[in-house]
Amino acid sequence: MNFKITVLPMAIGILLVGLFASTLPAAEIITETDIVEKVVQKEDFIRTADNFIILFDSSSSMKEILNKSTRETKYDAVRNILEERQKVLPDLGYNAGLYLYTPFQEVYPMGPYDPAKFAAAIDSLPAEPKGRTPLPTGIREMGPLLEKLSGKTAVFIFSDGTFDQLTDFKLPEDYTREFAEQHNVCFYMISSATKWYAEKRLADMAEANACSRVIPIEAFINNPEYMAGALYTVKASAFVETTTEARIAGLKAQDGNFDFNKSDIRSEFQSELNEVGTFLQNHPDAYVMLVGYTDSIGSEEYNLDLSLRRANSAANYLTSNHNIDRDRIVVNYYGEANPIASNDTEEGRAKNRRVEVAVGGL
Repeated sequence: MNFKITVLPMAIGILLVGLFASTLPAAEIITETDIVEKVVQKEDFIRTADNFIILFDSSSSMKEILNKSTRETKYDAVRNILEERQKVLPDLGYNAGLYLYTPFQEVYPMGPYDPAKFAAAIDSLPAEPKGRTPLPTGIREMGPLLEKLSGKTAVFIFSDGTFDQLTDFKLPEDYTREFAEQHNVCFYMISSATKWYAEKRLADMAEANACSRVIPIEAFINNPEYMAGALYTVKASAFVETTTEARIAGLKAQDGNFDFNKSDIRSEFQSELNEVGTFLQNHPDAYVMLVGYTDSIGSEEYNLDLSLRRANSAANYLTSNHNIDRDRIVVNYYGEANPIASNDTEEGRAKNRRVEVAVGGL
């Protein structure tokens, strides 16, 4: 197997989801200076959502210790990661909103994303969590916001999965399903749940549609691609060539292709994944990103689900055959988006039915 190698400093690698998942010439090396000068430009990014909403849990249940060694609470972890992700989010003309649901409160009203004002809004979040957790009511209050938005919306719900029913007689999953039927929306449950029933609650909320999912907070912290992947990707043309020596921080494998309407791993892709699995075993600090795609035949909803199944097939292969922990596997899926060839021919469609594989974190 021929690997395509990309060298990225970790601080910049965190910023660029999709960077590893682009088609690169062999042995292309990129330095931090190259990236700052070449990559961090608006024209190099592809926006994958038009709007995003952050629903933030500041209730007393978030006082629970998440990290026993550092004594960091769930609330501190969530707030810190929100600050970090916002600092590297490119301004691509989003509409954005930041809200508390304890009770529902506007922190950054839904409108054009202004990085400085959004950072100030995060700084204004309560210093300490307190109060009840009316999660169903908080999600319900998003309804009028979604009604006014056009395009695709990513909703990030930071939650430990516990809530007080109070006066709302619907469950959180009732609202996520309802809104998914009415709007072009994907829900990302950033889970700090520690109880089985709380985990199940968040999983039920993610059943709203094919693009919604639960992301454990530990995975969200360690793999920034989860949030970035919902909002943007990077053009292959953003890469530059250089021969500068640097520490390897990323390694891209050949992409795996699939038969029409199938998610089974082909034998030739198995050999690619075997190389990746061996690499991960030998580099315990590395992680792999798997990005699923389809051709343009079929509905958008079906293709999103199919692209997820393809990425999960690759993930399951690595866990089953190489004992790679799922916490080291980042799965993203975009359906028929970002084609690498024309969908007007069978040859082009075959190329678009793929899972892109990239290893980073060294």
